[in-house]
Amino acid sequence: MADEKQPFKIDTQHYPALNVNADNLAVSDDDEMKTPQRDGRTPFFQSFPRSLSQRPLIDYVKDNWGSSRSRPRAGSVSASRSPPDNAFRFFLSMISAPKFRRYVLVYFVLVLSFYIGWSSFLQPVLEERAGLVRALDLETMKKVGGWFGTNTRPVFANVVPMRSLDPGLLPASKQGDSSDVQQRRLVFVGDVHGCKDELERLLKKVSFDGEAGDHLIFTGDMVHKGPDSSGVVDLARGLKASCVRGNHEDRILLLRSQMKNDDTFSHPENDFNPNDASQRKVARELSDEQASWLQDCPVILKVGQISGIGDVLVVHGGLVPGVGLERQDLSSVMTMRTIDLDTHVPSASKKDGVAWFKLYNKYQELLLKHIENSVDGVYGALSRTTTIIYGHDAAKSLNIQKYTKGLDSGCVYGHKLSALVIGNDGKQDVVQVGCKKYAKS
Repeated sequence: MADEKQPFKIDTQHYPALNVNADNLAVSDDDEMKTPQRDGRTPFFQSFPRSLSQRPLIDYVKDNWGSSRSRPRAGSVSASRSPPDNAFRFFLSMISAPKFRRYVLVYFVLVLSFYIGWSSFLQPVLEERAGLVRALDLETMKKVGGWFGTNTRPVFANVVPMRSLDPGLLPASKQGDSSDVQQRRLVFVGDVHGCKDELERLLKKVSFDGEAGDHLIFTGDMVHKGPDSSGVVDLARGLKASCVRGNHEDRILLLRSQMKNDDTFSHPENDFNPNDASQRKVARELSDEQASWLQDCPVILKVGQISGIGDVLVVHGGLVPGVGLERQDLSSVMTMRTIDLDTHVPSASKKDGVAWFKLYNKYQELLLKHIENSVDGVYGALSRTTTIIYGHDAAKSLNIQKYTKGLDSGCVYGHKLSALVIGNDGKQDVVQVGCKKYAKS
């Protein structure tokens, strides 16, 4: 072992060229001590440890820090803590962590969104679908003692119940060379309510041309509320249009007949009911020819088979599904908006049941599935489904479903006047124009 005066010894036997005085190596000072040199050349080291007997610093580190920290001192707060207290402090530290709070906030938003979506959208839709299927179940009919329409329809005087459209006016089905097929279109127009200017703009927008094969069909309520009811009737008559009887035509025609019987038609001073003053005004404005043309409008117009659509009917209000046309209540056909799911009784109210077109579309869907399973197949099923084109329900505005097409978009209330154009092979287009506001909704 090297002594204290000479920390180490140079082996000159193995390194003869290394001629260094070991006494100069006892002290190391980088700034003041002259560095030993070899043969006057640059030194090969600058400093060296003071003594090789010095121990590394790591040897002075005591390995008892873990045990001292894990053993709380007597009388300290940590020593007096119980395991439940530690668990509570751990729980507090966990819930106070920013990451934990973010997760809680995210989960809360997700749960709240799911609840709102379920209660506001998904649950009502599922309940409505289940109600529609239940309403068409025969067991429901037995339970309520029969559905609406099973009794005999009352007779309506001076009302045309039903009429069929001339088949020559229907759009053609494309077969063979399309250049040989005449381009015919049916233009169905929603509630006009005396808005003649808007009607003229709509016909111009669809490029209506009766001589080229176009035919115009009104879904009822051509008159009343707007500025020019008689002008609308004259325009429709001039274009040889077809129409159905709406509740406003029905009311005005009945009132006109009553006014003539009461001798108040030519004497407005004899009017005693101010509540229908606007209807009486329109009744007086109509000529006998105009009134006769409106009187000739049927309640139900059978359009016929259209390629790609099936059988098509036009009414003003709606139809009760599953009831034959000859047994439909004509007053309800002109006024219905909703239908009771149990009894199938229609109503003009908006709150007495489900919207009639929802039940009707569900009925047609079930009918289509039933017929597809028969020998007729898909082609026979399509030919036996029925699509209804209607007006009357301005609150729903334009409402195009698979088997129902609602065209009353509230023109007289300042919204739009709508037309459904059906061309060859059942191609459908909706065209609209803006309207001035003539009445309050």
